[in-house]
Amino acid sequence: MLPKFVMIKQSYQADKIADIPEAVSKAVRETEYDLENLKGKTVGIAVGSRGISNLAAIVKTVVDLVKEHQGRPIIFAAMGSHGAGTPSGQEEILQSLGITAESMGAEIRWTTESVLYGNAKNGMKVYGAKAALAFNKVILINRIKCHTDFEDITESGLCKLLAIGIGNHQGAANIHANALRLGYGTAIRQAAELMLEKLPVIFGIAITENWKQETNCIQGVLPQKLLETEMALLKKAKSSSIKLPVADFDTLIVQEAGKNISGTCVDTKVVGRIMIPGQAEPASPKIKTVAVLDFTEVSHGNAMGLGVVDIITKRAFEKIDIEATSITGMTSTCLLQAKIPCVAPTDLKAIEIAFTATGIEETEAIRAIYIKNTSSLEYMAVSEKVFATIKDNANIEKISEPFELAFDEAGNLATLF
Repeated sequence: MLPKFVMIKQSYQADKIADIPEAVSKAVRETEYDLENLKGKTVGIAVGSRGISNLAAIVKTVVDLVKEHQGRPIIFAAMGSHGAGTPSGQEEILQSLGITAESMGAEIRWTTESVLYGNAKNGMKVYGAKAALAFNKVILINRIKCHTDFEDITESGLCKLLAIGIGNHQGAANIHANALRLGYGTAIRQAAELMLEKLPVIFGIAITENWKQETNCIQGVLPQKLLETEMALLKKAKSSSIKLPVADFDTLIVQEAGKNISGTCVDTKVVGRIMIPGQAEPASPKIKTVAVLDFTEVSHGNAMGLGVVDIITKRAFEKIDIEATSITGMTSTCLLQAKIPCVAPTDLKAIEIAFTATGIEETEAIRAIYIKNTSSLEYMAVSEKVFATIKDNANIEKISEPFELAFDEAGNLATLF
């Protein structure tokens, strides 16, 4: 018999931007860059593979600003080895993010060929997209957030978009290999520094999101201020993040995982597992077993990162592209993260196995949490044992009485989300 669950809502402050196009325009104006310099120029707009909120609206506004000042905007893929390192794969990913030539009103170029840009100050070779060198001007667009694999003064952001995104497959592989020796943050920053010397970057658009994944900051960044701005925005993003309501429990049930949710399909900081040799594991949370029930279609089969969970369903497994996952795993050298977890035939069986593997004999006593995904931590279901420990938390709202998880005859869970 499975434990009963209670639906709860976590309530914390979450500011957001109401008018995205105006916020982008304001951010560009505040850089004080003279947009008249764009007249008659080809302007490359670097766009990555992450599922950033309002990404299409942000990119479209930048495209329109370039056109308004008589420049020629060209969006180019800056996504490392994602999309299996192929033009068709990159195109498919950008389409899933709402970035197409038709919707943006601009040409899109694919950037799978890499060349040597030079050597960083420490001698590290730095590779980047050959196509990016052909633009008269370059604009960077990316979100500033915690990285899933390390902690540093900069993590995932504009520096990473340069070093790994514009680096393409070869550049991404080189950064990850050097990160084993230098550390991820150092390797990324040193490569980004050289790339800023080689590329005609005029400014970046730095984005942050609140804990509900809503856009709460859009800031224009000049190249010479990129590092200090990214450091400040990362600090702000970390201070506004939220976590699971308890730091030590038995089982986490995740309805869906995917690359649009996290670079590792499930956020390593949420599940408390990184599994990269040489990288310290998070101090919390401590979770005995993690089960994933489904895999998002917009991940295009790339299941890199699912190796940190314990069990997935057959439904999720059948959506995995082994080749795309392996390419990302080998490029990043994070081989453990690229492994395939145990596979259960149904949702019910996956949950039962996850509970059994905790070693707790009475399953009714299991402390379990059921979430939609690791980016959606506002609403969730918690077992009665968990609820008993958080019921007096002022930021926790009870929104249901105890109930049993419902499954159909095929063992599929009637999702609550």
